Amino acid sequence: MRKEDLSIIVVDDLQFSREVVKSGLGKSGFSDIRTASSADEALYLLNHRRAHVVLADFWMPGMNGLEMTDLIRRWDEKNDRYTGIVLLTAEDTASSIVVAFDRGVDDFISKSANQFELAARVFGTGRTAFQQNALRERMRMLGNKFLRIKQHSLQDPETNLPNRARLELHIEALIEHCTARGGGLGVAMIEVNSSNNELRLGTLKTIANSIQLSLRPMDMVARFNLNSFVVSVQYQETDVFNPKLFDRLIESIKRHTMQTTDQGKQMRISIGVWHGHDLDPAPSVSEIIDQARQHCKPIA
Repeated sequence: MRKEDLSIIVVDDLQFSREVVKSGLGKSGFSDIRTASSADEALYLLNHRRAHVVLADFWMPGMNGLEMTDLIRRWDEKNDRYTGIVLLTAEDTASSIVVAFDRGVDDFISKSANQFELAARVFGTGRTAFQQNALRERMRMLGNKFLRIKQHSLQDPETNLPNRARLELHIEALIEHCTARGGGLGVAMIEVNSSNNELRLGTLKTIANSIQLSLRPMDMVARFNLNSFVVSVQYQETDVFNPKLFDRLIESIKRHTMQTTDQGKQMRISIGVWHGHDLDPAPSVSEIIDQARQHCKPIA
């Protein structure tokens, strides 16, 4: 990292002090230097374009350096970034230094310091801020990559439906909901086979779309394995649930596929249904799916 890469905002209510500091930093190799006559103006500049370092007078009328530090730190936390802060003061006392560091200041330097010490401290603070932001950006990238991988691991790549892992997590959440708040759960296993026991991508997508068209937004259909789909339905009252509602799923599959694959092969469709209310004692996910599979019967 070079000094030319760092962006600096110099804040002082005295124009002469601002120009002296700016001139000294410029002679030391820094080029991106903005100045502000107050903390409010500095915050405006910082909001308009980020800076690596804010170099501010400790005591200023209105908002002082410590109050400005508090606000910058809140902004940084909200926006997941880091701004280096160096305070200048004529008071070179231990108590001032302790207070400044406790409030989140990165460095503290006397106004009597020479040009070279000032430049060194600004560069050190800027380097730390630069590294902090680079690390945060890398963490964001890794986090986004992890989310994409996680999403992919819970999604069937051929049909874009949730896969078995995501289905099991979903049903587990529904079981917990029914156990704690009441209501019921219905699960249907739909098995589709052809004469050569292989369904191509076009057929799989057609089946997936036809099932989705017959479900409510809160219901889920997932690809369970090679030729099987599972549908889960959550309901609150028993009188609003009818196991025959799964019949419309089959009718939708039959209507959209004519019970033939995209190769013209005849398909055999079976469905098994499990449902329970209040779930006391609560069954496991595997028990529910196994019972639905055991009840699978071919449709006419």
